[in-house]
Amino acid sequence: MEEAKIIINTIMTKEDYRKFLYIATFRRNKVILPLLGLISLMGSLLISLNAGYLNFLRLIIGWIALFALAIIVVLIKIEKRNAQRIKTDKTGTFDSINTLKFYDDRIVMENKALKSTGELKYSQFYALMESKDYFIFYLTINQASLIRKKDIDNLSEFKEFIIEKLGDRYKRI
Repeated sequence: MEEAKIIINTIMTKEDYRKFLYIATFRRNKVILPLLGLISLMGSLLISLNAGYLNFLRLIIGWIALFALAIIVVLIKIEKRNAQRIKTDKTGTFDSINTLKFYDDRIVMENKALKSTGELKYSQFYALMESKDYFIFYLTINQASLIRKKDIDNLSEFKEFIIEKLGDRYKRI
């Protein structure tokens, strides 16, 4: 029987999930903040032109206020999504140990608390993103699983191994 190259036991706490939502919203997609800035600038331009001439001070103040409002709306949406996920988690996803066994051609995932196992080939992953605290494996553009870096015994060995397997689908964020 083939032996796993790397075995990692990791968990996802409620706080890890919350951090993941923020990373997925603001770090994964670098366009979100400039887009909010552009939309708020356009709204501010419309407001400042209301008097029939361009009021530069009104433009700047309006831009800042609309941008802040847009950010607040996004933050509220993230927090509501987090609260909803925590509230509806009946399976015990949070704080249960996930054992990931990395082989040359696949990853085998086990969760004894959930009585589940799964196996995926590296070619089935959409992307791998590395943040300061996590490796985030995207199965699709919207479905992801994460590994906490603090749960990895030899971080440099794992990083080298997984980048070799996923190649150009790896991205540091």
